[in-house]
Amino acid sequence: MAGLAWLRRLAVAIGIGGASYAIMLGIMVASIVYDRELEPVIALAFDTGRSIVSAFDSLVSGWPWGQVAVNHLRERVNMTHVVLSIPAIIIASFVVGIPLNRLLGGTRTAAQRIVVALLSVPATIVLAVALFSFSALIPGAYASLLRFADWVWQASLNVLSGSGDAIPGVRKLTNAARQGFSGHHYVILALCSMLASFLVNALFALASRPRKA
Repeated sequence: MAGLAWLRRLAVAIGIGGASYAIMLGIMVASIVYDRELEPVIALAFDTGRSIVSAFDSLVSGWPWGQVAVNHLRERVNMTHVVLSIPAIIIASFVVGIPLNRLLGGTRTAAQRIVVALLSVPATIVLAVALFSFSALIPGAYASLLRFADWVWQASLNVLSGSGDAIPGVRKLTNAARQGFSGHHYVILALCSMLASFLVNALFALASRPRKA
């Protein structure tokens, strides 16, 4: 039974990760198709991302390794895409995570499922920012992760492009995405949402487990 419980949590995590990535792709499509209409949203995401980096910069002032991490975050990570990914993670956690948790027999009450979803969102952001910030300390492992993420991103674009004329303008859209998007960040955010959901679900289950007398 314990093994099945872990499989259920893994299934929920995969569902959230896959759904959040699909929604991120939808956000990417919308930002290209409706670039003028969404310009204020993109500008807000850019300013928010810059504010996050500035806040971390102030936080690690005087700490050499921390400064290296923040510089890496500033120079190598598209924080605009990271910020734009947050709505996708929120939607996936609630629209997919809660029903899937219920369907697979996860946490018992609706309130518990909502708490898990609420905690999964900040947990995802913390994991992602920590990974992006301190990846400078583990360049080899991070390079492997980037290669995998880029492979997933390119495969996603190839699937979209391969749909031919079924979706009007899809080839032009995917070409624009290849030129203007660091899509591996979307993939990494989706992976972080999977890991965060799994950890929060598991920790919640362990914390709510009745103690033996």
